[in-house]
Amino acid sequence: MSAVNPSVAALQDTAALSSTPSSSTSTPTPVRKGPPKCHTGCGERAVKIVGTCRYCSANFCSRHRLPEAHACSNLQGCRDESIAKLEHKLIGEKCVASKV
Repeated sequence: MSAVNPSVAALQDTAALSSTPSSSTSTPTPVRKGPPKCHTGCGERAVKIVGTCRYCSANFCSRHRLPEAHACSNLQGCRDESIAKLEHKLIGEKCVASKV
């Protein structure tokens, strides 16, 4: 039986640990540079100011910026919000014939 030197055994253990790949030392994915593209996949640049949908928070080009144009997942919520916002105005302008 041969005795193993404790310092050599410790060095072998640390070498074995450092040779195994770990998820913390993996290379990060490269950051995409350049203007953001339309979320629909048409390949056009997203419009900076009006290209972000306020209902689904995705970026779109000028052609797809409206909720109806990009089939927004929150389109019904958009419609309900618009109706609630304009309901008092519609009722106030309602024409009612006077009774004689």
